[in-house]
Amino acid sequence: MNNVSLLNIASLIPFSAFLLFLLLQYLRPRRDLARSGINRILHNLFLFVVNTLVMRLLVPITLIACSEWAYVREVGLFNMLYLSPWIVVPVCVVFMDFAIYWQHVATHKFAWLWRLHKVHHADHDMDVTTAIRFHPFELILSMIYKGTLVILLGIPLVAVVLFELLLFVGPAFNHSNLKLPGWLDRSLRWVIATPDMHRVHHSVIVAEQNTNYGFFLVWWDKLFNTYTRQPASEHTDMAIGLENGERDCERVDQMLVAPFR
Repeated sequence: MNNVSLLNIASLIPFSAFLLFLLLQYLRPRRDLARSGINRILHNLFLFVVNTLVMRLLVPITLIACSEWAYVREVGLFNMLYLSPWIVVPVCVVFMDFAIYWQHVATHKFAWLWRLHKVHHADHDMDVTTAIRFHPFELILSMIYKGTLVILLGIPLVAVVLFELLLFVGPAFNHSNLKLPGWLDRSLRWVIATPDMHRVHHSVIVAEQNTNYGFFLVWWDKLFNTYTRQPASEHTDMAIGLENGERDCERVDQMLVAPFR
């Protein structure tokens, strides 16, 4: 399979996963989202459209382009080591997940990054559309960060594609309002973040917000002592969002200007 075929197939997966979790959370909801209204979902989707346009128009690079540039010029660690792809690809995917964990921690620890990231946390409920609710400036900074790592490490194209898929499908899953059987939630938590686990991160309680940072793998939270098993309140009743001011960050225009207020 050539690179074009791989990318064509991979491009269908995020959209399909989003629709799947949207359907599953409707069929088996964890919380009653009716109280938060359809407008919340529509504005989250609208912000995603805005972000897509911004990234296409203002960001001249992609991670795939960074990977190909580094490969052609033999730039980056793994482009110079000539190791087996069976070793390089999984190592790179796991390392990038590790890097995103620390990126996420940084957005909570540095005030200027939090001003951008709070748009994601200002959602006063949580479902699959929350996974695509980010300020465009945060996405641009994230792209620069990830692109730099791809070049420095010489991450191959296959690893970049797999990582990007996990970075979309993982959050789509763990932000979804999907009720998992208890045994399945406990089993998955050995490896990946589940909806119940990540919901704790969206609690209004700051101490809970500062835990469960993992977007896909759960290992880093457990390793660096940022793991919270359950929220102080029941999942069905816990308050989600920010302690103050989330009501002025509901519409798309409010989300875009929120970091500058």
